[in-house]
Amino acid sequence: MNTTEIQRIPIKFLKGRKHVFIDWQFVEAGYGMPFWKYYQDTYGTRPWFSPYGVSLTVGQPEILSRPIVEHDPLGIIGAYSTLRYEDGLYRLWYVTYDFDKDGQENDKICYAESRDFKDWHRPDLGLITYKGSRRNNIVYGAGPKSKGGDIGAHGATVFFDPSAPPESRYKMVYLGPAKKDAGLMNWLYGADSPDGIHWKAMSIPVGKFSSDTQSVALYDETKYVMYVRQWTPQTAAGFGGRRVVGRTESKTFKKFPAPTPVLTPEPSWEPSLDIYTNAYNRWPGADSAHIMLPALYHRNTDTVTLHLAVSRDSHHWSLPKPAPILAENSSYEKVTTYAGCGIVPYGEGKWAFPVFFSRRSHNEYISERPAIHAAVIREDGFMAVEATLRGEFYTYPCIFEGGRLLLNSFSYPGGEIRVEIIELKPKFEIQPFKGFSIDDCDTLRGNSLWRPVTWKGTEDISALAGKIVRIRFLLIRSRIFAFRFE
Repeated sequence: MNTTEIQRIPIKFLKGRKHVFIDWQFVEAGYGMPFWKYYQDTYGTRPWFSPYGVSLTVGQPEILSRPIVEHDPLGIIGAYSTLRYEDGLYRLWYVTYDFDKDGQENDKICYAESRDFKDWHRPDLGLITYKGSRRNNIVYGAGPKSKGGDIGAHGATVFFDPSAPPESRYKMVYLGPAKKDAGLMNWLYGADSPDGIHWKAMSIPVGKFSSDTQSVALYDETKYVMYVRQWTPQTAAGFGGRRVVGRTESKTFKKFPAPTPVLTPEPSWEPSLDIYTNAYNRWPGADSAHIMLPALYHRNTDTVTLHLAVSRDSHHWSLPKPAPILAENSSYEKVTTYAGCGIVPYGEGKWAFPVFFSRRSHNEYISERPAIHAAVIREDGFMAVEATLRGEFYTYPCIFEGGRLLLNSFSYPGGEIRVEIIELKPKFEIQPFKGFSIDDCDTLRGNSLWRPVTWKGTEDISALAGKIVRIRFLLIRSRIFAFRFE
């Protein structure tokens, strides 16, 4: 499917795939007064499929007090990281650097892992000599040229490539200097690995265009996609005006074309504000949903705040609210905040992602040892459709696969959710299928993590699979984060 295509009606809800509320795409806009004369003659001027009393809300993560990594013996911990969860093992690739008489050394990529997300181990890998010793957890960015030691690995991101042969299943993208005669400040480089530990630099740059900060790459079904830094306006050598996020894609991980801006400062923002990092992620398990956790740089105060951006197609992005996703007083001495790349299961229906905090402002040089923490949020909790009192909405005509409907939802005290499945009738009548009306629906209350919807005790809706239907949701003091059919 070409994700840039306009969504068609009836909307198809695939079995086993989550459908999340990052916008109103599934929700019928309705009419406060229908414009069909025969409808008004039959039913009067009552609203037709109109949503009311609902809004889209943004969730706020919780910061775990115990850092993932801190006080690293190899130097200062950098802002950029990648977190993955594989076969019961949490894996973190992060940056350290130090200062010497010549200034700041190149970024080196270090590795840590954990089985329980509490006790993190920095193994002595013995791969790269650093300051006379191989007793360290460095995997790239130091040592010989084949390990990136000649240029370091600034802004590196690690990803898994299921399409590659075993010796190249892990890939890394990072920044390094361009050739002197290229007329650019830097290029994008790559490395590959069989296990994420033993890396080998690729022989040629993967992108001959300027970027900066953490570049995020991934394999997306049939192609490689990369999100990078751009500027607008921009000089011929790169850099320039306000920072923006660019996107580029390629059939191979060898040559990416110049990127196109996909997230830029909005006119309502203050003139000294731009976008520093992108922290892109696919929405885990969801159809047509993408997340960025961009860090916005406030040039006038020299501070960095963390925000949420969402997209259906990975090309068109928006920030659902102007305020930071983390309250400015939600952690101690936060002046500079960045999200790393990666959203992983945390257990008990929660997700975790890496967050870097520093009490140092962006351009300030002080003696400080920052750390990487974990931000935790409920599964799909970045956004929800919410009724603070009472509200309802209908989907557009849709077709679903499967035999039951499950909700990821939450109801406040006294709140509830009920669901109705509506048959499409001539002349736009609103008629529920027999046995699947609001009155038949068993009320959902409390915290429902993938609880099936039932009607008089029955959850089986397989008889309606494949039919064109509408689904009506009635909420009282509740949130719905996502739904899926099984």
